[in-house]
Amino acid sequence: MNEKNLYTIPLGMIGLASLVYMFWHLNSLIWVGLPMLLFIVVLDLFPVRLLSGEEYSASVAGFLILLLAYGPTHALIGATLSNIVTHFRAADFQWRRVHGFRILSKQGKYAICLYIADKAMQQIDGLVQSSLNVYVQAAVGALLFSGLYVIMSVVVSNSIGHVPLLSSLRLRLKELIVPVLLCTVIVPHFLKYLSLGYIVYETLYTALFLLLIIFFSHGYIEQVRLRRQGVEEFIRIGELRLSNREGHGRNVGIICEHVLELLNYPKKQRPELINIATLHDIGKMLLPLEVLTKRGALSLSEQHEYESHTIKGAQIVGNITGDRRAAAWIKHHHERFDGKGFPDRLKGNAIPYESRIIYLCNQLEYLIRQYSQNEDVMSHLQRMAGKELDPQLIWRIHAGTIAWLRQYVIHDDPPAPTELASVVRHDPDKPPQQLASITGGTRLLRYGADGKLYGIGLSDVPAGIVSDAEVLAERALLVAESFYEVLAGEGKTYEAYFYPEPDRINVVLTDITPALQYREDLHYNTLSSYRDVIRTLSHSKIDICLQPQEIERELGERLDGMEVRTRGDVSSSRNLVMEHVPEWYRQQYPKKLMSIKLAVSEGVTNLIKHAEQGQIGIYQQANRLQIYITDHGSGIPLHELPKTILVSGYSSKSSLGKGFAVMYMSADRIMLHTSPDGTAILLEFMMAAEETG
Repeated sequence: MNEKNLYTIPLGMIGLASLVYMFWHLNSLIWVGLPMLLFIVVLDLFPVRLLSGEEYSASVAGFLILLLAYGPTHALIGATLSNIVTHFRAADFQWRRVHGFRILSKQGKYAICLYIADKAMQQIDGLVQSSLNVYVQAAVGALLFSGLYVIMSVVVSNSIGHVPLLSSLRLRLKELIVPVLLCTVIVPHFLKYLSLGYIVYETLYTALFLLLIIFFSHGYIEQVRLRRQGVEEFIRIGELRLSNREGHGRNVGIICEHVLELLNYPKKQRPELINIATLHDIGKMLLPLEVLTKRGALSLSEQHEYESHTIKGAQIVGNITGDRRAAAWIKHHHERFDGKGFPDRLKGNAIPYESRIIYLCNQLEYLIRQYSQNEDVMSHLQRMAGKELDPQLIWRIHAGTIAWLRQYVIHDDPPAPTELASVVRHDPDKPPQQLASITGGTRLLRYGADGKLYGIGLSDVPAGIVSDAEVLAERALLVAESFYEVLAGEGKTYEAYFYPEPDRINVVLTDITPALQYREDLHYNTLSSYRDVIRTLSHSKIDICLQPQEIERELGERLDGMEVRTRGDVSSSRNLVMEHVPEWYRQQYPKKLMSIKLAVSEGVTNLIKHAEQGQIGIYQQANRLQIYITDHGSGIPLHELPKTILVSGYSSKSSLGKGFAVMYMSADRIMLHTSPDGTAILLEFMMAAEETG
């Protein structure tokens, strides 16, 4: 997400100009305001943190005191010092993590607010002639300074993260009562006693008071933090049963936190909903493992078993927390806005608002993992509006929101098929990898303050892998969260785990190239075994290919093609193929035409059922019409294919089943390649002028 835009760049320029102005007007009397500067530093170092997560610092009172007592230069110095201290504390007191442009843009906001507050207080000083003058000045100054700062902050948040402008502004303006009342009381009190001894006394007294508040609230706030971490770790352990979705619960919690900000959800209720969003799939821990890991469509009983995870999850949360509302949120987090969800088929606003939010976050997490382009995620969300998702929630989401979320969502998916293919290739002359040497070794590394990795055996790791690991270690340092990634390059593939600690980042790097080679060899040998069996059983009608390139070499001239994503694409694919069947063939061979339609329909239907999306291409090779269907699913179980050929009417929900039998009976020739990275199938139909027996 780009923080430099039409709004923030001018603020940064104003901030830079204010710094030049401040240094230009420094004078020898600057030391007079040092006690008040110390007071501002204390207030910024120890802000009052509320249970909602908001922090309040009374440093604005210090700005106004300096402004009224010593003038704009001293007030600007106080604001600059406060700005630096605030950013330094947010960066865990590490200078290299401080964002210079953010400091400048905030400095620009401070300068504008101080200038307008100063002009307003000067006008009031000339109009109001009474003992209440200083109280009115303090109140107006605090209102203008805080109000303008809130308005500019909301506009910037809208320009960067698309946070709703008006609703967010209303919420933030309601909070102005705290700084305005605080300044109205504190500023006149301090202006009466500007002696060095008094200000030092007040500073120490305030610091002691704030330390007492922090001490007594720290335990509770720490429990809130530990509770969320405990929830994330608990659900992560459960997700280990499904290694391809590890981190899903944590990601949904992170997405929920940001979405709640966009929706202006009440702050006091956010921690509870974020925890429930993290735990939304807890009911899956009670499901049979074969239901969770089964490939392809589920039977009716299995589908019913799967849908019960929402009810079981609600029971778990209800028994643990006793909160019926939270249990209902989990129970209905798979209800669809159009009423086609489960378990109760609730529709529209009958679905609890929080359940609709959790479902949106759940879908967002899946789409961000599935698609690398933010625009693709947005287009899918918009298609789901009014069907699966509440349209009133989706309109708050923008491409900028997706870009921001993508920085914090864990991506632990394996490399793309093309990446794996470039790393692991089968060598027929090389003996199969033995299971005993399934990994190439593990290295424990440390990420240093200089941005480099250190550890034994690092010299054996390809330079590109080391460079990528250093970039990810820096990310772990910034987000202060553990995560996992697969790194591939220069013929090697590594699993990298990043574990941040207070003073360093530990990196565990494991060479999994032998494991991938072993998997490839095992799959190759399996394909070789089934190739001869299936070729014999099908009388050479079915050819199992060991490499996808074998099919690609058979392709003729490309005529047309399309992406396949939804069930509606089944008929579109069939119609597209029919456009390239010669007219004479349609009239002369209506039965064969029907066979082509059936084969295409079954091939595309199986693609959607098992892989969700893929492509269909139409080719012409001499007198053969070729239909090439590809996907990036998890492959098909080859042991089912002989049964589909030998046993009439045989069907298995986890394989191609009757669909393949239809293709086998309809096509003149079939070429098939399948692997854990996807499936490619070529259907060929003879376009001969005369029918052969």
